[in-house]
Amino acid sequence: MHNNNWLNNKINQVSDYYFLGGILLVCLLYRFFYFGYLHPGMVLYNSDSVSYFVFVDICRSIVDPYRTPFYPYVIKLFENLSGENLVSNLILFQHAVSFLSIVPFYFVSNRIVRNKYVVIIATLFYGTWHPVLIQNVHLNPECLCFAGSILMLWVLVKYLETPGRVTALSLGILPFFLIMLKPTYLILIFVVLIFFLLRFIFLREERKIIYWGALGLVMASAGVLGYCEMNKRHNGQFVLSSIALNNTLFHVSYSGAYREGGDGEFIAIIDAKRHLENYYTVPFTINNDFTDRYQHYNKRFPQYLKPTKDMIFCLNFPDTENFAPARIKRFIHNARWTTVYWKYMAERAFDIVVGAYGNLFILLFLQMAVVAFIFFRYGKISWTQGFCLLFILGQFFSIWLAGLDDMDRHLIPSYPFIMQVAASLAALFIALLKKEKIQEIVL
Repeated sequence: MHNNNWLNNKINQVSDYYFLGGILLVCLLYRFFYFGYLHPGMVLYNSDSVSYFVFVDICRSIVDPYRTPFYPYVIKLFENLSGENLVSNLILFQHAVSFLSIVPFYFVSNRIVRNKYVVIIATLFYGTWHPVLIQNVHLNPECLCFAGSILMLWVLVKYLETPGRVTALSLGILPFFLIMLKPTYLILIFVVLIFFLLRFIFLREERKIIYWGALGLVMASAGVLGYCEMNKRHNGQFVLSSIALNNTLFHVSYSGAYREGGDGEFIAIIDAKRHLENYYTVPFTINNDFTDRYQHYNKRFPQYLKPTKDMIFCLNFPDTENFAPARIKRFIHNARWTTVYWKYMAERAFDIVVGAYGNLFILLFLQMAVVAFIFFRYGKISWTQGFCLLFILGQFFSIWLAGLDDMDRHLIPSYPFIMQVAASLAALFIALLKKEKIQEIVL
């Protein structure tokens, strides 16, 4: 026991920068091996990648009803800088962002987990895990989502360490920029709101600072509503993204609830198309506006990249009638408020929680039990773990509501949060074995 304490003391005396330097070296060498030797020149893309090559210009209120502007702007930047080397330079940029995000991930873990060994393992895992690495060579915004989520956690822990006006304001505003990267971050506005409300109730001395956080949330909400208004003026729809419309059309079709949608023409279309192999056949037939736009997206997509199967499907989809969005939404509204649809959605929730992500939900339920125990036993709130749990559950809510079968991709913004929850539980179990105070680990 004495030797273990001596070793722990020695390790704790070593500067974090030495550990971080070693971690970065290991991750860099592994990435060179993986992408330089095993998969040289790898580029991944699909039909979604094409849709991010949309022309946007917020200054002139030119926005796209399907894609928020952050990633299209990144593509536009590299188009202007790189010309023919657009793809290679974009991927190099994504590699750099991914690698540099290891640094804040380490320091965030250090403040949340509070076990040096677990922090090192978690950071190495983040820096070398295949589902993280593979996004670096994918022409989609998910790679930047990792860095965005870690930045959110960084601001959160900085605020919790030293609550101040700047960090409170940043915590409120940052969700807007992440939403512009990927609309699934919309849940962050509600998570941050709950976070500030609880702090306002339980920490009276912090209220003057929390007003700054509330101001940041107001600014973020105004930004989101302003963007939706741009979409209405330019595209006729008050939405962040109409992708959810296509996904919901699929669910309405697949569940059989479409028969109660009250639109004979749509019912006939779905009857004829719903059993075809590609699940987007029904949504694209009814919401053909997307396929019209897809032709314009493809003109800006690098033509030397060979079309994938799903790209060919989108490019060759018949140009049918463009039905009014209001009519489509009315049909969906009628179909969704039916017993058939909600039975389907209940079964879908069960499949997600018990089937597809059963092991992950066990992890989440364990952490919820720990957070509840700490609150009722010690009267303390585990702010970081509560924040992580709320965001993860919010992501699952959006997946359940509108996501399709590519659920792992929809969950990507949650990966850094999930890693923090898992690392915190690991540190907790170690603390229990060593008979340490668990409240010091999870708070």
